[in-house]
Amino acid sequence: MSETYIKINNKNKKNRLIYSNAPISGRPKKDGFYIVSRAFLQQGATNPRVKLHVKRGDTVMVMSGEDKGKTGKVIAAFPCEGKVIVENVNMIKKHQKSRGVGRAGEIIEKEAPIFASKVMVYDSAKKKPTRLGRKVLKDGKKVRISKVSGEQID
Repeated sequence: MSETYIKINNKNKKNRLIYSNAPISGRPKKDGFYIVSRAFLQQGATNPRVKLHVKRGDTVMVMSGEDKGKTGKVIAAFPCEGKVIVENVNMIKKHQKSRGVGRAGEIIEKEAPIFASKVMVYDSAKKKPTRLGRKVLKDGKKVRISKVSGEQID
């Protein structure tokens, strides 16, 4: 590991920065040092884009956990966390405090995020969960296809 002194956040004090051969990651602060991957030193190096196999609007089936077997539409996807919110799946109760005069507190039921690895895209033609493949059409457009039925997903 090599060490360098740099200025961080335009402060006048300098912090010690340690470069390691670890994969690209954030800047965890350890004992006053900022540990950064060497990949940041390479010209044009950036963080790899995080991707999920499902998108917002996909119909998915839950494969494990308390809600196993339920299907629903993906309301939101959080690629950095690796989670998705599926409608009517993983329902939680949130106790909300009263806000102002004349408005009572209430208990709200809403969906909580679940790991995207627990869901699979649901093929409505075959009524089964399916894996996804990719195909390039003649016009050069990339589309997702169902491995079960071979039909185009989007």
